[in-house]
Amino acid sequence: MNACDRLCATLRHEIPDRIPTFEWFIDTAVGRALTGSDDPLDVVERLDLDAVNIRPDYARRFLNAQTFEDEWGVRRQLTGDCIPAVVAQPLADVTRHRDFTFPDPSSDHRFATLRRAAARFGDRHALVLNLRDGFSDLRDLLGYEEALMAPLAEPEAARDFLERIVDYNLALAAHAVRACGVRVIATTDDVAMAAGPLFPPDVYAEVLLPPFRRAIQGFKALGCLTIKHCDGNVLPLIDGWLEAGIDALDPIDPGAGLTMADMRQRYGRRLALKGNIDCVNTLCTGTAEEVREEVRRCIADAGPAGLIVSSSNTIHRGVKPENYRALLEALRTFGTFKEAQP
Repeated sequence: MNACDRLCATLRHEIPDRIPTFEWFIDTAVGRALTGSDDPLDVVERLDLDAVNIRPDYARRFLNAQTFEDEWGVRRQLTGDCIPAVVAQPLADVTRHRDFTFPDPSSDHRFATLRRAAARFGDRHALVLNLRDGFSDLRDLLGYEEALMAPLAEPEAARDFLERIVDYNLALAAHAVRACGVRVIATTDDVAMAAGPLFPPDVYAEVLLPPFRRAIQGFKALGCLTIKHCDGNVLPLIDGWLEAGIDALDPIDPGAGLTMADMRQRYGRRLALKGNIDCVNTLCTGTAEEVREEVRRCIADAGPAGLIVSSSNTIHRGVKPENYRALLEALRTFGTFKEAQP
């Protein structure tokens, strides 16, 4: 079974020949320590991960050695970790969102990395296109405080802007499917924290959920399987996400008290699960043996059907390289089967 078929079978809640694994991001220093390369595609290939997570490409205009502005007009600062920090936004008022023009979704360079990965990997490693389902673009364009307040204070304008954001991401998805045959789309918009969702239930249901539903159903109309990422306690949100059509949920956040065993009991095979090897504690400060035990327990609790084993967020700079290697070795030990099953 090739990696693309393995991942798709898993997202259809079937038992593959082995449990797949991939990460949203692997920090450059960790990847280099394990593979000798800074190229994310080299890291995926040399670690034999089942998929590579790829975002659309946006040109950067550097203002100094650490700070750049992208095509969205968002100013970001390099932090030494894998995700730059947003330090300035192009909009201050959601009611003025019509003044904002989105980058061209069909620019030649938009999927340069995706095309490079498709040409290099074929079906040996699956392509996961990482897009947005609403809130993260709202946050990056308005700033966190305004993005949190807008759905409460200006619900009509916020909903209208979210619909424009969904239109843009659906356009990106259509181009990627046509150009590279993408079969899996992930959205990584965080709308919860450990205590629960960022918004009151009625605000989320009325303002954020309808655009989310249209995004997921639009991706599926293109023939793609979908993975929804959100840290925190997402239990109050999952039924709405399932109704929207998500195929998998990530990361089953241990920091929010969520467990694979409980999630599998609640949702059975209605939902594939991705995660949830603790990247705050075990992968950073634990021993290799503790990592192996956590992987074994994860598979016992949630597998073998519909399970993707990974960190509980990313392989960030604080993760011990030897612990990530232990995760992968344990997965090959405990998560390999003689043959795929329906």
